[in-house]
Amino acid sequence: MNPGEMKNTENQTKGSNDFDFLVGSWHVHHRRLKERLADNHEWIEFEGTCVMQKILGGTGNMDDNVLDFPGDAYRAVALRTYDAARRQWSIWWVDGRNPGHLDPPVVGGFKNGVGTFYAEDSFKGKPIRVRFLWTNLTTQPHWEQAFSEDGGKTWETNWTMEFVKSPGSRGTCCPVVELRQYTLVPGERETLIALFEREFIETQQATGMTIIGQFRDMNNLDRFVWLRGFSDMEARAVQLGEFYGGPVWKAHRDAANATMIDSDNVLLLRPTSPTSGFQLEQARRAPLGSTNERDGLWVATIYHLGKTKGADFAAFFERELRPRLAQAGISVLASFITETHPNTFPRLPVREDANVFVCFSHFPDREAYEKATTVAQSLRGREVTMKLAELTKEQPEVLLLTPTPRSLL
Repeated sequence: MNPGEMKNTENQTKGSNDFDFLVGSWHVHHRRLKERLADNHEWIEFEGTCVMQKILGGTGNMDDNVLDFPGDAYRAVALRTYDAARRQWSIWWVDGRNPGHLDPPVVGGFKNGVGTFYAEDSFKGKPIRVRFLWTNLTTQPHWEQAFSEDGGKTWETNWTMEFVKSPGSRGTCCPVVELRQYTLVPGERETLIALFEREFIETQQATGMTIIGQFRDMNNLDRFVWLRGFSDMEARAVQLGEFYGGPVWKAHRDAANATMIDSDNVLLLRPTSPTSGFQLEQARRAPLGSTNERDGLWVATIYHLGKTKGADFAAFFERELRPRLAQAGISVLASFITETHPNTFPRLPVREDANVFVCFSHFPDREAYEKATTVAQSLRGREVTMKLAELTKEQPEVLLLTPTPRSLL
């Protein structure tokens, strides 16, 4: 076998493994439009489960789905087969309420971590184009379906699924999240990072909170950004009281405070859905004393909403922005809106006048981020850009963040 034939065989084998990320058991959060292709923006949300296994000697797979649709729970099967010669997948959806009917398969494949699949079909007697998208493959898999009445010029996303690994899981970390941005004394960022990673991670987590991530801001040498999560606002009050009233903070607070100019830029957030928080099941923290630098770039995009309701912007984001980001190869790994519950630990101020939508994405490096962002902006279009400006009061705030050695993210 010559090198070209070997490479071709390897590519065909690799293609049949495209859906390996989905093998196993999952909890699934569904969002479906109440009416499709009717200019309707009312979403129905419900839960479900999915169990996926490979078949046909690895050249196909199927998943058994239970959908707890309000008032009409049912089962369904997704069947996928891989054509090695064409290097493409065909996917059929079998609805258990009408098992004798089979829609035309969507056909396509994966590129740059995004799966895109199309079919020509009909809806209420009119021809349409159907699109499936798979994103967030290695973290929190996201699937969505969209219809087009104009041959693919415009799309209406009408169904999304968020997958969370392990049976019985009802959400991700964490129901309450603080996004904390500290302005530091010039030259003191590394001093604070070393102190934080040595003294303040395990001791905070011992109270029950989760230290999600610590970061250097690439655009501001004197900014330290970090995230911590809580199970609810009441637990937050207890856990913060325990830590800030405890011996470790008392022993090191003067050294920590000496590095800071301002620590009050704090956004109190909650996930936009039960499955839109950070997926930390596979995350592993480096051991105490680790100084190895981390690869990759986390991007936090903060949309300041003014009078727009967070839930309304979240719906707009899912309908209009997220599909375009996915087309550009950008996976949204977590999304949040402002937690409006009064601050349960007034000793630490938060921005109680804030009204924001925050989403997080990950890139190999800054160059990859800039390229993908340029593509995403070109896909947005004039109408969506105008609607975005209408729903926000200023340009989005974008934080380019590199994780510190012991960051969980």
